[in-house]
Amino acid sequence: MPAPLRLDNLRIGARLSAVFALCGLLIAAAFIYDLVSEDRLEQQRDQVSAVLEAQQIGDDLLVAINDLTGWQGLYVADAAAYGVEKGLAEDAYNVQGFDTAWEGVQQLFSEADTSALTEEEAAIVQDVEAYFTTFHAEDAALREMLRSDGLEALPDVMASINDGPAGAAWTDTYEANAEFQELIDARVEKLEAKVDDTSAGQRVRVAGGLALAALVTVLLLVHVTRSITAPLRQIADQLRQVAAGRLDVRSGLERTDEVGEMSRALDEALESLSTSMRGMDDNAQSLAAASEELLAVSAQLSSSAAESTREAKQLAGTADSVSGNVSTLAAGTEQMSASIREIARNAAAAADVAGGAVLTAESTSTTVAKLGDSSSEIGNVVKVISSIAEQTNLLALNATIEAARAGEAGKGFAVVAGEVKELAQETSRATGEISSRIAAIQADTSAAVQAIAEISAVIAQISDSQTTIAAAVEEQTATTNEMSRHVTQAASGSLEIAGSTSGLARLVADGDGAASSTSAAAEELARMAAQMREQVGRFTY
Repeated sequence: MPAPLRLDNLRIGARLSAVFALCGLLIAAAFIYDLVSEDRLEQQRDQVSAVLEAQQIGDDLLVAINDLTGWQGLYVADAAAYGVEKGLAEDAYNVQGFDTAWEGVQQLFSEADTSALTEEEAAIVQDVEAYFTTFHAEDAALREMLRSDGLEALPDVMASINDGPAGAAWTDTYEANAEFQELIDARVEKLEAKVDDTSAGQRVRVAGGLALAALVTVLLLVHVTRSITAPLRQIADQLRQVAAGRLDVRSGLERTDEVGEMSRALDEALESLSTSMRGMDDNAQSLAAASEELLAVSAQLSSSAAESTREAKQLAGTADSVSGNVSTLAAGTEQMSASIREIARNAAAAADVAGGAVLTAESTSTTVAKLGDSSSEIGNVVKVISSIAEQTNLLALNATIEAARAGEAGKGFAVVAGEVKELAQETSRATGEISSRIAAIQADTSAAVQAIAEISAVIAQISDSQTTIAAAVEEQTATTNEMSRHVTQAASGSLEIAGSTSGLARLVADGDGAASSTSAAAEELARMAAQMREQVGRFTY
């Protein structure tokens, strides 16, 4: 439902425009009335001017009456003094003066504007003109009396002028003109009074209209001002309450003007601010809870960092120890490789010896005499083989131990070491058997021929075994070389692990410092959250 059309619901500009428009209309009406009244007053003034011009006719006629009478008395005096002929001559000065004055009277009547005269006034003017005509006729009679009778007619002339027809004509003319002037003066006075009354009334009415316009304008301006200032004071009170922390106050102004829009905008802003404050309060609580949780986490992190630092230092020591052990293992592996290479050479030599023994066994059948020497040589060879077998067994044992230490990387090496150990044991048994046989040969040379075949077979077996040992040792040499390479790489890796572990220890130490910084930041965050809640708590929303 639209708001009712009231002055308060109009825009401020529209209200002010309406007030000033009404004021302008009232002032315009006053000025229009003043112009109309001034036109009517001007008409009255024109009427007064016309009557004043008519009044001038009476004044001019009065002057003419007196002028004619004066010229008349002067030319009569000239006739008495200088004679009738000279005094009444056509070119006599006073006669010409009278005639000129009469011509002026005639011209005055012919040119006079009598339109402004009333009927009564116009009738009087006509009477005055008739009396002037009579006066001029009597004057002509006086001149004729003087011309015809001379100075003897002078007493009659003077009697006519003073109490006779000429004097009566002058008196009638003067009195009629006086009556005309009296009527004209009365009407002029009446018209002027009317003009004054009209002018005064006009001024009063115009002033009253302007005063009414001013009063209406002031009343409307007061109402408009109050319609603006009253809600503004209400909004100011609302803002003072907002300054005191009351964000829940609302103006409640139901207006459609700028003040209403400002009030609604302020209410919307306060509602939005209240929502923001509630959100800030919730965020402050969440922030406080998060800061407390962060404090706990930072404490746990600091404890974990300290433990990690301790374990990292221990790990670094262990890594250093592992690095040393791996370096020792690398050195042992290198030595084992050298020993296996030596075993390979001895195995090859044994194979050669076995071959020689086969040849010797074959030649033994032809020369038994040399059997003792050969037996001695074979005994020496057997001792060497036995020694090699013992060394091989020992190396196999060591290799097994090192393979066990190497864990998964040494499983293949452990298998080969086992095989080498078995071969070494078999070699030891074979050499023992050869020793016993050689001892038997040495003890019983007579049985040498019969035993040569056996010896040849044994030597062949030894040759095969040595060949197998040589191949196995060769294989073991390759495995040991690969193992040595891996162990060397492991040594390098263990050194890198040791370095990385030291770096890890430093990082953990840094983490401990970061945990301390996080704890300080969490405490500061908690303090800020408390301050935020305190600031937000100052407002009511």
